[in-house]
Amino acid sequence: MGLLARTFSGLLDALAPPCCAACDAPSTAVFCAACGTVEPADGEPWLEGVPLAVAGKYAPPLSTAIVRLKYEGRPELSRRLARLLEPRLRELQLTPGALLVPVPLHRRRLATRGYNQAALLAQELATTSGLGCQPRLLVRARETERQVGKARSERLTNAAGAFALRKWLPERVVLVDDVVTTGSTVRACAQALAAGGVQLAAVVALARAVPG
Repeated sequence: MGLLARTFSGLLDALAPPCCAACDAPSTAVFCAACGTVEPADGEPWLEGVPLAVAGKYAPPLSTAIVRLKYEGRPELSRRLARLLEPRLRELQLTPGALLVPVPLHRRRLATRGYNQAALLAQELATTSGLGCQPRLLVRARETERQVGKARSERLTNAAGAFALRKWLPERVVLVDDVVTTGSTVRACAQALAAGGVQLAAVVALARAVPG
């Protein structure tokens, strides 16, 4: 992290003392002792043929914090939650030319929520890793239904053709999202990238969920 970033980080901590991402109790760690620790994720460290790096299983306290980040108007939690992903990102040993690209939201959902949680995570990771970040490389070409509660086949159908690639084309992309489940969203993004000749190098997400 550069001097300017460290200074800004220290200023934020001074203005808003560190708190638990799941319950807001004072805590220098991402989660307080009462909320507990992140459970290891199930499954192989691969998704759609590329390395998958996740902070843990979609279960409390991580799932609680993700819900707060996405649905309760708490974008500032992205900064603390990104800390969980920093070591996972380093383990991928990516080349400096790799670019962090968040899974996009449709413009209507973005207008309703006010921010894209995946973009916030990607920007935080770019600050600490030194990798580039392009939050608008991928665009959601059509609005999809929420994936929660859908079977794998329904998720694949729902996500198919939902993403498009903008004209500027990097060589290698690391896709950033909050939760991965069946991989349907990742597959749709990978197809959009491949159509533009862009390689999907890895996927980074806060949590891995088991399909319901």
